[in-house]
Amino acid sequence: MRISLKEPGAACAVLLSGTLAALPGPVPAHASGPEASSLCEIDTARAVAAQLEEAPDGRFVPPNVVVYDGGAEVITFRPPSCGAARRGTERDCDEDGIPDNAVCLYDRRAFEGSRQAIKVTGTRKLNGAITIMSIKNDRPFAFFVKKTPAENGTCFSPGEGYGNTSYIGERRWVNAHPSLRECGDL
Repeated sequence: MRISLKEPGAACAVLLSGTLAALPGPVPAHASGPEASSLCEIDTARAVAAQLEEAPDGRFVPPNVVVYDGGAEVITFRPPSCGAARRGTERDCDEDGIPDNAVCLYDRRAFEGSRQAIKVTGTRKLNGAITIMSIKNDRPFAFFVKKTPAENGTCFSPGEGYGNTSYIGERRWVNAHPSLRECGDL
């Protein structure tokens, strides 16, 4: 079948109607696309699928979580289409009820957006592909974000929150330091 790019014709109309019919939920009459909750669900599903394609060893926990290594790394997806996601940073990393249990990396400033929680001590490569824009170190020891496992990295003190860490951006290695020393003492 041949399709002209000048005149979309019936073939494009059928393809477009099939695509719109496949979207979850009602499609509004205006040109902005699916309703907000449906767009959030679609964007979340896309983010989860992209994450599992990049790091397939994760386990999906509906509706928006991917877990690695039995809970050592937990990624909770919240795309911008899901609305504001500002969290209370004092309790955000303690959602599992275990105080001082995680370092949380967020893909937006001020602890908003998708969150990647690291709950292990030592150096590991991040499975998540989020760009790190803010960090909450909710553990009693220093936390480092690195470009490679061998470099010193950028240190974040115990129990502190950092609302704008765009300067560390896409570093992919972390080290939850096992000692109680402060960053300046290391």
